[in-house]
Amino acid sequence: MDLVTIGSKNQIVIPKAVREKIKALKPGRKVKIYSLNHNTLIIKADTQSWLEGSYGSMKRAWSKEDPLNTLEESRNQW
Repeated sequence: MDLVTIGSKNQIVIPKAVREKIKALKPGRKVKIYSLNHNTLIIKADTQSWLEGSYGSMKRAWSKEDPLNTLEESRNQW
């Protein structure tokens, strides 16, 4: 467990070790904060939309092929 300090503007810095474990924590990402009781907070990464989650997922699928060449070959088969 890491100890963080609340700054003058009521901001906290999430420790690097925590950010590395939780891959969803990126700059600009929204998080939800819940008050569990009078001295416990829960910080949860907001769920991604389907579009955000799937962006870039096909890079590996097309890494060995030229997508424009494949498209042109498909068109020529018609």
